[in-house]
Amino acid sequence: MSLRLVRNLALLLIPVAVLYLAVQVTQSAPVVLSRWALAPPVAAKALVGAANPLVARADPVAPSHERLAAFNSASALQDRAADGQIELYRRALPGGGELAYVVARLGEQIHIELINADGATPGSDELGDTIWTDRQQHLATVAEMVSAPYAAREGMDLLAAMAFGFHGAVRTSDEGSVVINGVIHRVNAGRAALCITPGQRAIIDRFDAEALKGCRQAVGGGPVILWQGKIANPAVGAPTDDELPFNPLGEDFVQLDWRIKIYSGTYPKTAVCAGDLPGGGSFLVLATSNGVVGVDFARALRDMGCTAALGGDDDTSTQATWRGQPAWPNQPREVPDAIGVYVRS
Repeated sequence: MSLRLVRNLALLLIPVAVLYLAVQVTQSAPVVLSRWALAPPVAAKALVGAANPLVARADPVAPSHERLAAFNSASALQDRAADGQIELYRRALPGGGELAYVVARLGEQIHIELINADGATPGSDELGDTIWTDRQQHLATVAEMVSAPYAAREGMDLLAAMAFGFHGAVRTSDEGSVVINGVIHRVNAGRAALCITPGQRAIIDRFDAEALKGCRQAVGGGPVILWQGKIANPAVGAPTDDELPFNPLGEDFVQLDWRIKIYSGTYPKTAVCAGDLPGGGSFLVLATSNGVVGVDFARALRDMGCTAALGGDDDTSTQATWRGQPAWPNQPREVPDAIGVYVRS
């Protein structure tokens, strides 16, 4: 056998050997990394990690909690619980459409956790695609989820829930990062996520595997529609004092054009946003809209005092409940999971 032939065979076999080793490592270790986590690293400032402050702040007219109080005073209070730590509001917007939103002031009495349909466990397969770990499909409406035994938590009352995140064409589990009670089930560094730290801080950003270790709870969504106090606008090509181009963190979306279409129209939408409370705490807003264009949605969240907001489920997946009752009289489709807001009794 000639030296050239040996060398050519070696060059052909090296990639095969590398692939074999990669498969062996994947099969021998818990699979928590999605295929997006293997994408080229993102800019350092886009992976702030859970130890950092909420986000770099714009220069607000007033502190977050004061803007929240002013916004709430002009909205219609529907209900409240936990000594006012959690409230439900409705509000018609000047540009048309309506918001229904829940404000949760994070603290020892409030518990945020992802509720999965059937109580199933999210994961990733050998290729990094999102699945339920039993490789079956688990879907339900949010109203069905909150009334099911698997959503119950000892010593807690489930007050509010909202569909969130996205799922694959075969109705798999949430595509984004998932952390439940400190256990990392999936890492997707290509998508932004809501992170709740052990210290009850709410952070919206992109997180790699290491940064997710600082999250007690996390759920992915995207794209970010409000960042550092600036509104994401598909019509903007460069940052201004008030707006940013759509998808400001460069999140990995195969169907980004669809996200832009939904955002630009009056389709129903969901989003979560976070702001600051006096003393270093955070408030979290779970918001759904009906008949509202995206820029007006993001502007309303900023007017509440939020500095960052993360878009979530939309169109017929948009749904939320309060005390088990749907917030909108629509007929939503089944989804894999929802953000639950529990109150310790």
